Amino acid sequence: MKVLRRLLGFLVRWAGLLVVPGGVLWTLSPIGASISETAFGTPNVFWKLFPSAPLLILVGLVGLQARQWGRSGLLQKIGFALALLGLVLIIAGGTGLFWLGLDDTFIMTAPAYRAFRLGLLLLGAGSILFGVAAPRDGALPTWGLLPFVVASLCGLISFATDLGSFGTVLWMLFGLGWAWLGLSLAVDGFLSWWAGRSARGAAAEG
Repeated sequence: MKVLRRLLGFLVRWAGLLVVPGGVLWTLSPIGASISETAFGTPNVFWKLFPSAPLLILVGLVGLQARQWGRSGLLQKIGFALALLGLVLIIAGGTGLFWLGLDDTFIMTAPAYRAFRLGLLLLGAGSILFGVAAPRDGALPTWGLLPFVVASLCGLISFATDLGSFGTVLWMLFGLGWAWLGLSLAVDGFLSWWAGRSARGAAAEG
């Protein structure tokens, strides 16, 4: 049981790193859609695979929040909840739109598309709150949070209005923001481990 608890604690502690592959997949999604359009005559082949990106970000987000739940304030918890709900709606909307074809049946109401769009807006707003309200003494390094907040703002703008090619760039920056946040966590964790190892080595020599 002790080993199992340690394993579970390790998984929860480092699940936040899943935002890195999730963010990278999000960033590359316009390229994937373009390749799908060229190869298959429709971008929908790629969009069927897209839910894996928000799913990875969702699991990673839970891991990030689990690391600092006791130190996070109300605003960050609200941001976490909004982002989490947004990701769930994006996954559900994408599945309904590209796998189940719900909007082909309910043409007038288009529930899957509406869920997808609402999810994007909630995710953008929640991500901004999550980053801005993060505790300064929390698990996420400040140098990783600032670019993340800027990228989240870029994402919210691209989700709210159609800006053509510029909107695509903002969409990609949003994904890069999540990848950057995860990488900053990994680098900060490595530096902390290295500093602790050096301190233990110096103490042993002394």
